[in-house]
Amino acid sequence: MAASLQQIVQMLQRGDAVRAEAELSAILAVSPQDVEALHLRGLARGKTGQYAGGIADLEAAATRHSQPHAVLNNLGNLHRRSGRPDLAVASYRRATAAAPGFVDAWFNLGVTLAETGQPDDAERAYRAVLAVQPGHAAALNGLGNLAVKQEALEAALDWFDQAVGAQPDAAYIRVNRGCLYRTLGRVDDALADLDLAVKLAPKSADAHYQRANSLRNLGRFDAARQGYLNALQCAPLRADIHRDQASLAWEMGEGAGATRWLDQVLQQQANSGLQLVRAEILMRSGQPEEAERAASLALELEPANAPARALRGELRSRLGRREAGLDDLRAAFRAAVSATGADAADFAIRHQLVEALLPAGEVEEALTLLDAEPAPAHLQKHVALQSLAWRVRGDDRYRRFYDYDRFTAKRMIETPPGYASLDAFNAALAEDIRRLHGGGAQPLDQTLFGGTQSAGRLWDQDSAVIRSLADALLDAARTFVAGLPDDPDHPFLRRKRGDLELTGAWSVRLRSGGGHVDHIHPAGWISACYYVAVPESVMAGERAGWLRLGASGVAGLDLPAERYIQPEPGAAIFFPSYIWHGVEPFVSDEVRVTAPFDLIPA
Repeated sequence: MAASLQQIVQMLQRGDAVRAEAELSAILAVSPQDVEALHLRGLARGKTGQYAGGIADLEAAATRHSQPHAVLNNLGNLHRRSGRPDLAVASYRRATAAAPGFVDAWFNLGVTLAETGQPDDAERAYRAVLAVQPGHAAALNGLGNLAVKQEALEAALDWFDQAVGAQPDAAYIRVNRGCLYRTLGRVDDALADLDLAVKLAPKSADAHYQRANSLRNLGRFDAARQGYLNALQCAPLRADIHRDQASLAWEMGEGAGATRWLDQVLQQQANSGLQLVRAEILMRSGQPEEAERAASLALELEPANAPARALRGELRSRLGRREAGLDDLRAAFRAAVSATGADAADFAIRHQLVEALLPAGEVEEALTLLDAEPAPAHLQKHVALQSLAWRVRGDDRYRRFYDYDRFTAKRMIETPPGYASLDAFNAALAEDIRRLHGGGAQPLDQTLFGGTQSAGRLWDQDSAVIRSLADALLDAARTFVAGLPDDPDHPFLRRKRGDLELTGAWSVRLRSGGGHVDHIHPAGWISACYYVAVPESVMAGERAGWLRLGASGVAGLDLPAERYIQPEPGAAIFFPSYIWHGVEPFVSDEVRVTAPFDLIPA
């Protein structure tokens, strides 16, 4: 006996889409004009991955259904799941045209537009939802997320507050507001939201994960580690959570045991993405041979995994297998080009290839790859590599970017209000910074050695002395920028503005023998380092513990530093974010304490 449509709907709700499709096909064989059966079969086919058949059913049903807007909304959902957000948007727009007050279609349109980088249209869609249903919590949350991406943080907080008011027991909204509170430095409020989110949704990986991130920023490392493990219980294949958990375990001194939880998951289930994470961690923890094997395992599981192939190429190059490394890197870049086009090809892989080409003497190939306009996130690394290639070739354009006399400076800050002297301020600052350094090992993903780095963004700390530091550094930065030349044709100088914004910031405590390998700051425009405490041996010495500028940060490409600047307590040294820089090791019983930071035009 054939099942009724109501029984078939119950099958779909239980997840038995295969049986539902068979029953619906049987009904349609007898009654091909049954439009609701056609609609439901489209949904069932979508749930079983038969996207083409499901889309065809829904398109046909939409022309005859009494509620075409509902069918078109489901069609948009199926297009979105099949990887065609453009067709999803078109379907949602057809649904809203058929029924202008249909909230579901407006909301799904807003989500898809936000995911595809169309914030203005997404905002209009969310506002259309609110015009019909003012207390729609998910739309209010969506507007909050858009405001966060646009860095309108106070506006975002207002949207999230409204969303929480509309639906106080929605864990995902609490998670989003908790993350924003953390960014705003309101750590107690952040933890209150995230603690409640975990209680409301104990199986939410995001709730546990973001709570762990907040605890880590506060230096509560044991609790943070347990939070990451709780998140992995909910989502054992989440690569981002594994990466952060292993990184924290390393910082807490677990050494080779840092990948223990990741290894356990991989023993139970092979996964290319997780093998790639394992390879990254092994590389950063100084185990290149094991990392190369992990990258190879990732490729065995997924030969088309371009990031895994690029990482293996980088590792092989570093291990002295230069030709094999270049073969992997070129293959990974070709895959990126075929996916996105030459100019838009993955700049991370492009830069990995360039970093292997330069030590191999393939300067012209490197410069050809660098003859492309990078996305803003990759601009500083792009300029840094291009400048290195020009320097190797003896190209005069190098000095246009590495002009130390014009582009670098050491500036003393003014003593912040409320402190008798700059020494008194630095003493209070050093004590607040000391509390942020609870880990025992250097971070996996940073450039220092022989010391520790604070977690999270320094400006997010609930500390009056750190807020005073931010104000003083902004004043010093404005003075530095005002003194830069005006040149609208220069890629660095054309971003010169009267107002600035402090972005990334952290603190570093280096012990005797510590330093920094040469690196750049990809997220800044101008970078700087404020010196809180400088050992006497560094003040009296000749380069030990000094800031080093201009040495190559590319492995295997040995180019000497071109300038050294002596640190001084109370001073900040400013330079373009693309300039390679490091710190010379030093010997002292005293700790060298700094607060590096990045600036962008406001």
